[in-house]
Amino acid sequence: MISNTNIVIMALAPLLMYRVYKRVQRLTVRQQSRTWRHWCAVTLFPLLLVGLAVAVIHIPLALAAIAGGVVVGAILGVVALRRTGFERVGSDYFYTPYAPIGMVVSMLFIARMAYRIFEMVTLGVQQTPNLGSSPLTLSILGIMAGYYLAYGAGLLRWRSAERALEQKA
Repeated sequence: MISNTNIVIMALAPLLMYRVYKRVQRLTVRQQSRTWRHWCAVTLFPLLLVGLAVAVIHIPLALAAIAGGVVVGAILGVVALRRTGFERVGSDYFYTPYAPIGMVVSMLFIARMAYRIFEMVTLGVQQTPNLGSSPLTLSILGIMAGYYLAYGAGLLRWRSAERALEQKA
């Protein structure tokens, strides 16, 4: 029997897949650096991490999973930044992300969320395991948040250094 939840998920699946495709596609091409996007990453991901930590504060394994994920994600973000191509054209700033690391982080997150949705559909919303009971999910969220936080901070640092060079010249 098909429930309303299944119908909604099936209806939203094409839109979700399109957004995933566009996101992954963007990871491989030159992008214009937009400071507000970098600030969003540097602001929103720490808020997400604090919210997750508060939600699972009573579960030490979950907190460790988040912290470990953040460390791994930050390391991946720094490695990706070192392999990112940076350029300036006139007054515009561009960067070409190092695609393999960004794709792995994004696909890992997407695969885990797809599995969680699959669990919700097959088990039912009431029987789906609590988010805090899955250290794997929390560590993947930590990896994603740590990666985008480190990457956004690195891009802001690059923009700041470029402005400093421009003012000296």
